[in-house]
Amino acid sequence: MFSDLSKRPLLILSSLSTCGAFALATTAFFMPVYLKKIGFSGQEIGGLYAAFSITSIITSFPSGLASDRFYARNLIALALGFMGIAAWTQSYVKSFTLFAAAYLLYGLGQNLFRVSLDALLLKTLPQRVGKTYGIFNAMRMLGFTLGGLTGGLLLGNFDFVFTLRLVGTFYFLLTLYWFFLPQNIPVKFGLQTYWEDFRKPRVLFFAFWLYLFYLHWGAEFTSYGLFLRENLRLSLKGMGLYMSAEFAMVGFASFLNGYRLERGTNLARLATLGLFCSGAGHMGMIIEKIPLSLAFRLLHGFGDGTIMVLSYVGIAKLFHLERIGGNSGLITLSIMLGSFTGSLVFGPLGAHFGYQWPLFISGVITLFLIPLVHLPRFREGEQIV
Repeated sequence: MFSDLSKRPLLILSSLSTCGAFALATTAFFMPVYLKKIGFSGQEIGGLYAAFSITSIITSFPSGLASDRFYARNLIALALGFMGIAAWTQSYVKSFTLFAAAYLLYGLGQNLFRVSLDALLLKTLPQRVGKTYGIFNAMRMLGFTLGGLTGGLLLGNFDFVFTLRLVGTFYFLLTLYWFFLPQNIPVKFGLQTYWEDFRKPRVLFFAFWLYLFYLHWGAEFTSYGLFLRENLRLSLKGMGLYMSAEFAMVGFASFLNGYRLERGTNLARLATLGLFCSGAGHMGMIIEKIPLSLAFRLLHGFGDGTIMVLSYVGIAKLFHLERIGGNSGLITLSIMLGSFTGSLVFGPLGAHFGYQWPLFISGVITLFLIPLVHLPRFREGEQIV
């Protein structure tokens, strides 16, 4: 039975992605509520998420480079171990310095896990990219959906300390996936080769566009959970249900638009749709009526799912397969720079002016990206799908 599993790489890689997203979502979006409870200020919370992003910025390219030069499954197991240790450490400490150190280790593990898993997917299944990455991202969102629901239930019935330790143990158990993951063929290229790949104008434009789009992650990391708690007055269980509904929509959009890309849907038209839904959804979700807020959040989720699939397909088509780990790490670097910038700006802004404003402003920024889709440089990229 186990040998049969190893021959189904999409199932193995997608299910591990589901489990990793499940563990992350169980605590991630609830974390600001816990940090505020143990006495961290808005600037400290924003600083923690910025530090998380810095860790990702520093390690994105090295993680991708390592997934080219070494066996990615070894890196994935190492990353899961880091996250397990970090989760257990966070459950014991309450000082900002020690918590930040554990959070940095978690950020290192999370980034190494995602970059290595994505690289292994791109290397193992380079064909039918729209369908493959649509399924893969839909499965990841299934993990976020189940994790949000489970996190809300756990935190509604137990404390955050217990939940962190449970999640840490789950990460340790996931290292058993090592036995079933496919093996990539390690290759070595000089750093100059990666730079020559990345410095192409259409690649730089693609990276900059993603940087601007993912500014809204900084708003979500620092203000989303607190907006649900403070403005909408949701319980922890209610927060879990709200978040999980959106993750389900992201998964649906990923699956649907992955197939649409496979059938030749126009890239610029799909990107425009994704940006409009994402931006308008972020702006509208600040309405303090739960059904209406949730409806706009679902609209945002549809937009995010659309852009996520476009990102995967863009990476798969822009870069050479043998160097796709390092180059995908550089794209992840662009995304994390956006998240970092957003965290620095939106963390203090939310604490001083209200948690609705980072969500609204980041939505406006996303809408302003729509004209970029219709520039000649983006049109050149239509050939990537």
